[in-house]
Amino acid sequence: MTKKHQIKREDKRAHSWQGRAVDKLLRTFVKPAIAKVPINRRVMKFTQLGFDAVTLALPVHSEVHIAPADIGGVPGEWLMTGRNLIAGRVVLYFHGGAYFFGSPRSHRALTWRLSRACRAKVLALNYRQPPDWHFPAPLDDAVTAYKALLEQGYRPENIVFAGDSAGGNLALVTLLRLREMHLPLPSCAVLISPWGDLTCTGDTVASNAIADPLLPVNAIRFAAASYSAREDVRHPLISPVYADLTGLPPLLIQVGSTEVLLSDAQRIADNAERDGVQCCYQVWENMMHVFHVMAAWVPEAQHAVAEIGAFVEAGIAAAGGEKTARRRARLVAATKE
Repeated sequence: MTKKHQIKREDKRAHSWQGRAVDKLLRTFVKPAIAKVPINRRVMKFTQLGFDAVTLALPVHSEVHIAPADIGGVPGEWLMTGRNLIAGRVVLYFHGGAYFFGSPRSHRALTWRLSRACRAKVLALNYRQPPDWHFPAPLDDAVTAYKALLEQGYRPENIVFAGDSAGGNLALVTLLRLREMHLPLPSCAVLISPWGDLTCTGDTVASNAIADPLLPVNAIRFAAASYSAREDVRHPLISPVYADLTGLPPLLIQVGSTEVLLSDAQRIADNAERDGVQCCYQVWENMMHVFHVMAAWVPEAQHAVAEIGAFVEAGIAAAGGEKTARRRARLVAATKE
């Protein structure tokens, strides 16, 4: 495969009034509130609980089945929906939250849609986070969970990694760690608004500081220092923009054009091209950080999730995984929460 075919760059236009309305609400109310909060250990604990409570207001379809998971001793939850679910197909999902908040519960509005779009069970991992844990605890949990999936009989070509923000970081560094361990890699990976550089020195950290409707730069820098603790923040397993990506499976990267993390996503895509990794890099015009969680209202978010589904189908097929739903892949009654 020639280099020009190894990366596909797409600019996604966004013109919906719903997207503009969400942007204005975030810019007017949410970002100023976040910027005023003094971040310390106690606030981090409160934020973890508060974020889960707020995001539970995001709609989850009544037919979604949710069940607790314990995968190799790492907690999480299974989410399943859709009549065409393929029994052996798993999306291992790493939630975002700057490595100090967020959980499988907080990201259900996205993970259930990924189950439907990808025709897969989603295993949303509840990995350890600061302030109680630091690097490499989340990475260790991710590797443990993946190895447990393999031990349970799931084939790597039927497994997909996906994550948003810090979870996009975790998805990518887990691939790097598995490569170091000479373990079989999953079929492909989806990185949503990935946080690739915890040095926070990317160009758009400064140039999009005002344009970004959600993320205050001071909060990102605090979270980076909290997670890396005493480790070198330029370590490739902390900041994968400094990593060699050679040998990784195909990547889909989706990011909003106004994000402070835009340059992180761009650099990961550039590194993929440099290292011969297939990559589809999509920049969504005027979309917020992890806009996918707004798929109940924003058409661009619905389109982005559909793009993920198409990418996963193609990635699993190319890896030789299952493409046809098994009859026994039926769901039990939905969990009411």
